[in-house]
Amino acid sequence: MLNKTLEGAAIVKRILLKAKLELISPLIIGGGRSLYGDSDVIVLKDENGQPFIPSSSITGALKHAFDEYEYTGDASDYEENKRWFWGGEYHLKVDGECVKRSCQSAFVIADMILPEGSRAPVTIRDGIKINRKTGIVETHKKFDFEIVEPGIAFDFKMEVLIRKAFDMELFRSFFNWITAVLSGGEFAIGARTGQGFGCCKLEDLTACEFDYRKPEHIIAWLSGDYSNVPLVYDPLQLPRAFHPRHKQFHIKAEFNIKNALIVGSYSGNPQAPDKVHIKSRNHNQSKDIAILPGTSLRGAIRSRAERIINTLGGNGLDELKGLFGWVDDKPGSPEHKEAIRGRIKIEEKQIAWESYYEEIQYRVKIDRFTGGAMNNALFDSMPLWSKDSKDSNETMVTLELSINEYKDWEAGLMLLILKDMWNGDLAVGGEKNVGRGVLRGLSASISLENAKIEIKQDGEQLMIYRQGDNPGWDEKMTEMLENRVAALIDHIEKNKGNRKRGDV
Repeated sequence: MLNKTLEGAAIVKRILLKAKLELISPLIIGGGRSLYGDSDVIVLKDENGQPFIPSSSITGALKHAFDEYEYTGDASDYEENKRWFWGGEYHLKVDGECVKRSCQSAFVIADMILPEGSRAPVTIRDGIKINRKTGIVETHKKFDFEIVEPGIAFDFKMEVLIRKAFDMELFRSFFNWITAVLSGGEFAIGARTGQGFGCCKLEDLTACEFDYRKPEHIIAWLSGDYSNVPLVYDPLQLPRAFHPRHKQFHIKAEFNIKNALIVGSYSGNPQAPDKVHIKSRNHNQSKDIAILPGTSLRGAIRSRAERIINTLGGNGLDELKGLFGWVDDKPGSPEHKEAIRGRIKIEEKQIAWESYYEEIQYRVKIDRFTGGAMNNALFDSMPLWSKDSKDSNETMVTLELSINEYKDWEAGLMLLILKDMWNGDLAVGGEKNVGRGVLRGLSASISLENAKIEIKQDGEQLMIYRQGDNPGWDEKMTEMLENRVAALIDHIEKNKGNRKRGDV
């Protein structure tokens, strides 16, 4: 039990962390609708019109992520120290009665603002809703939203107060967990994180530990000279006492394109082509670079997943609600207020500029009656074309997806979708009717709870083997993948009775 006396409440140490929080992918911290009608969702901005990240956004995301880890250490007062570190409400028995109490968090993160003199590029992206049955855009379902482009670094400052009654080693482990998670490059904040938005990473870390029982540390804290009080730690090393509670399924696959690829974006320049491939700021450089948005991949994968389940006799719409998330936007529907957060995350990936070139292609609309070109129906687009030959093994497009707390049948479903993309049966992006977006699989890494499997295409030969082994055909690894597909079929057979009439 924590010491409840005033002596136990005395602050004896303070841990300070200063760093830069760099955006790896676009960020959306919503600030409501635009007053001028130029965007459906605008990012949160300060009094200078520059975006910033409120501490509540990252603190809440960290607390939620921490709850996904299990503590396996031997500290008997772990739960109590966890409560005092993160803060919150708890119940306490006083004179036989249960009383609700609350405590303040022992760690503080300041609002993250841009360094003085820096400016963050804010751009607008478009989105559409595709009808799941017809495959075309629904009427009045176009929307747009502001994003903060990647590559921007915000000032990051975090403090941890350690009182005499706290377990100092546990608090250090909490601090180490936060720095390890934020330094890994996989942590995401803000909106649309399941579509690859909001990924960030700590850079240029400086950590100090002040012991207020030492006069020289007090002087260092008051003077701001932290050179003599460094904290020795490894920002990339997750504390051994913390382990993920849930298993995770992960795929990272690399592809080339057979023809061309375009995810449409429209320029405000009248001299530009009618449609160009979407670009974003390169987080490693200042120039813009072509990307494959997680939104485009997620839509294509969800549509194919629903089709596979329906083809096997299941109810694709209902089966995928827990995996991809769900919200019913029809007023008056019994499920109108129901919202389900998805468990799948599909990353937004940049396309290496050296792997493609852009070329305008002109097209016309043909009059079906006369067979001639229609007046005022000339249009052009500028897709991406691979610089290498069709048989090249140079990677152009990367797919990276993960499912938290996955079920075996969900892994099997993703494997079937990977097969379709690998063989060119599932195209991505726009203008698919003229052959755009067809992929050719090169390699894939698949992570299950008990194995990591590699898949590689070597000419006409497909190799499946355990990661670290010599490339070849491993029957055990192949059987492991087949078992996940079999689990999908079994799951659908058991739930065929839930299929609603009219679902196709």
